Amino acid sequence: MVRSASSASDRARLWQGRKKAFGALGRLAPDLAVQDAVVPRSALPDVLDRIAGIRDRLGIRISNVFHAGDGNLHPCISFDRRQPGLTAKVEEASREIMRICLDAGGSITGEHGVGSDKMDYMPWAFSAASLEAMCAVRRVFDPDTRANPGKVFPLHTCREWRQAGVA
Repeated sequence: MVRSASSASDRARLWQGRKKAFGALGRLAPDLAVQDAVVPRSALPDVLDRIAGIRDRLGIRISNVFHAGDGNLHPCISFDRRQPGLTAKVEEASREIMRICLDAGGSITGEHGVGSDKMDYMPWAFSAASLEAMCAVRRVFDPDTRANPGKVFPLHTCREWRQAGVA
């Protein structure tokens, strides 16, 4: 079902639902893995179908919260980490979702950055030379690697950080 806002009050109600989505997801399970990616808007239907396929194949709960106007996706995986084997399925699903988004011409991050969760996907999106150039730029502003050590770039791409033992 597709809902469109035809008035300011309709638009406000739709946004209210979007804003409360994450709170509602918190009621489904004690743990929530939220992904952030972006795809071309024309690819959204196919990407959402493929995410549903991951959900069905792995037998996990995935809800999609997104702002389709700019292609940002936030697949949310509700789970209970105390259930044996479930965390591994969540990690597998997350990897597959990122691969699908890249294959669709998108990116592994839409608006929330890379951090530690998605840094292993950086080599999927960037060449080794590009990653090394990014590390070189970062070193100019943070030569002592004090800002978010061990985040954004996979350790193997930044030789100096690896030698300094940043983890």
